[in-house]
Amino acid sequence: MSSMSSISIGTARHFHPAGTPGEICRDHNRAALATVVAAEARRRGYGPDLSDEQIDECAEAAGRKSPSPTSRKAIRAALGPPITADDPPQAVAAAVFDALPSNPVRVVGRDGREFFLVPLPATA
Repeated sequence: MSSMSSISIGTARHFHPAGTPGEICRDHNRAALATVVAAEARRRGYGPDLSDEQIDECAEAAGRKSPSPTSRKAIRAALGPPITADDPPQAVAAAVFDALPSNPVRVVGRDGREFFLVPLPATA
Protein backbone atom coordinates (compact mmCIF):
# COMPACT_ATOMS: atom_id res chain seq x y z
CA MET A 1 0.00 0.00 0.00
CA SER A 2 1.34 3.45 -0.87
CA SER A 3 1.97 6.03 1.81
CA MET A 4 -0.40 8.95 2.28
CA SER A 5 2.30 11.37 1.15
CA SER A 6 2.17 9.89 -2.37
CA ILE A 7 -1.55 10.70 -2.55
CA SER A 8 -1.33 14.44 -2.84
CA ILE A 9 -2.39 17.45 -4.81
CA GLY A 10 1.28 18.27 -5.18
CA THR A 11 3.23 21.42 -4.59
CA ALA A 12 3.05 24.66 -6.50
CA ARG A 13 6.45 23.90 -8.02
CA HIS A 14 4.90 21.04 -10.00
CA PHE A 15 1.68 22.87 -10.84
CA HIS A 16 2.53 26.47 -11.74
CA PRO A 17 4.96 27.77 -14.36
CA ALA A 18 8.38 29.10 -13.44
CA GLY A 19 8.21 32.70 -12.33
CA THR A 20 4.86 32.37 -10.55
CA PRO A 21 4.79 34.89 -7.67
CA GLY A 22 5.71 33.49 -4.27
CA GLU A 23 2.39 34.52 -2.70
CA ILE A 24 0.49 32.41 -5.25
CA CYS A 25 2.76 29.43 -4.56
CA ARG A 26 2.35 29.79 -0.79
CA ASP A 27 -1.45 29.89 -1.16
CA HIS A 28 -1.36 26.76 -3.32
CA ASN A 29 0.92 24.89 -0.94
CA ARG A 30 -1.12 25.90 2.10
CA ALA A 31 -4.38 24.75 0.47
CA ALA A 32 -2.80 21.43 -0.53
CA LEU A 33 -1.31 20.85 2.92
CA ALA A 34 -4.52 21.85 4.71
CA THR A 35 -6.53 19.42 2.58
CA VAL A 36 -4.26 16.45 3.23
CA VAL A 37 -4.05 17.11 6.97
CA ALA A 38 -7.77 17.91 7.32
CA ALA A 39 -8.68 14.69 5.49
CA GLU A 40 -6.57 12.72 7.97
CA ALA A 41 -8.22 14.63 10.82
CA ARG A 42 -11.70 13.73 9.53
CA ARG A 43 -10.73 10.06 9.28
CA ARG A 44 -9.75 10.28 12.96
CA GLY A 45 -13.02 11.98 13.90
CA TYR A 46 -11.49 15.38 14.69
CA GLY A 47 -13.32 18.66 14.17
CA PRO A 48 -12.28 22.32 13.98
CA ASP A 49 -11.44 22.40 17.69
CA LEU A 50 -8.57 19.92 17.34
CA SER A 51 -5.42 20.73 19.28
CA ASP A 52 -2.05 21.65 17.84
CA GLU A 53 -0.84 18.22 18.96
CA GLN A 54 -3.65 16.54 17.01
CA ILE A 55 -2.79 18.61 13.94
CA ASP A 56 0.85 17.54 14.26
CA GLU A 57 -0.26 13.91 14.65
CA CYS A 58 -2.35 14.14 11.47
CA ALA A 59 0.42 15.94 9.57
CA GLU A 60 2.91 13.26 10.54
CA ALA A 61 0.49 10.49 9.52
CA ALA A 62 0.11 12.25 6.16
CA GLY A 63 3.88 12.46 5.73
CA ARG A 64 4.02 16.22 6.29
CA LYS A 65 6.00 18.46 8.62
CA SER A 66 4.43 20.36 11.49
CA PRO A 67 2.32 23.14 9.90
CA SER A 68 2.84 26.85 10.42
CA PRO A 69 0.32 28.86 12.46
CA THR A 70 -1.28 30.12 9.23
CA SER A 71 -1.58 26.58 7.86
CA ARG A 72 -3.09 25.44 11.17
CA LYS A 73 -5.81 28.08 10.69
CA ALA A 74 -6.47 26.74 7.19
CA ILE A 75 -6.71 23.17 8.54
CA ARG A 76 -9.17 24.21 11.23
CA ALA A 77 -11.18 26.21 8.70
CA ALA A 78 -11.38 23.13 6.46
CA LEU A 79 -12.84 21.18 9.37
CA GLY A 80 -15.60 23.71 9.97
CA PRO A 81 -19.26 23.07 9.22
CA PRO A 82 -19.70 21.62 5.73
CA ILE A 83 -21.82 23.09 3.00
CA THR A 84 -24.53 20.89 1.51
CA ALA A 85 -26.94 20.89 -1.43
CA ASP A 86 -29.63 22.05 0.99
CA ASP A 87 -27.80 25.25 1.90
CA PRO A 88 -29.10 28.47 0.34
CA PRO A 89 -26.99 29.85 -2.54
CA GLN A 90 -25.86 32.80 -0.42
CA ALA A 91 -24.43 30.45 2.22
CA VAL A 92 -22.62 28.39 -0.41
CA ALA A 93 -21.18 31.52 -2.04
CA ALA A 94 -20.07 32.89 1.33
CA ALA A 95 -18.39 29.60 2.28
CA VAL A 96 -16.53 29.42 -1.03
CA PHE A 97 -15.49 33.04 -1.38
CA ASP A 98 -14.63 33.53 2.29
CA ALA A 99 -12.26 30.54 2.03
CA LEU A 100 -10.08 32.14 -0.64
CA PRO A 101 -7.18 32.16 -1.18
CA SER A 102 -6.03 29.06 0.70
CA ASN A 103 -8.68 27.45 2.93
CA PRO A 104 -10.32 24.25 1.68
CA VAL A 105 -14.11 24.06 2.02
CA ARG A 106 -15.74 20.91 3.38
CA VAL A 107 -18.76 19.75 1.37
CA VAL A 108 -21.16 16.89 2.07
CA GLY A 109 -22.59 15.38 -1.11
CA ARG A 110 -26.14 14.16 -1.55
CA ASP A 111 -24.89 10.64 -0.84
CA GLY A 112 -23.40 11.71 2.50
CA ARG A 113 -19.76 11.51 1.41
CA GLU A 114 -17.48 14.36 2.39
CA PHE A 115 -15.28 16.26 -0.03
CA PHE A 116 -12.96 19.23 0.12
CA LEU A 117 -13.14 22.01 -2.44
CA VAL A 118 -9.53 23.10 -2.75
CA PRO A 119 -8.77 26.66 -3.90
CA LEU A 120 -5.76 26.20 -6.17
CA PRO A 121 -4.78 29.46 -7.87
CA ALA A 122 -5.26 29.23 -11.62
CA THR A 123 -3.82 32.64 -12.46
CA ALA A 124 -1.26 34.94 -10.89
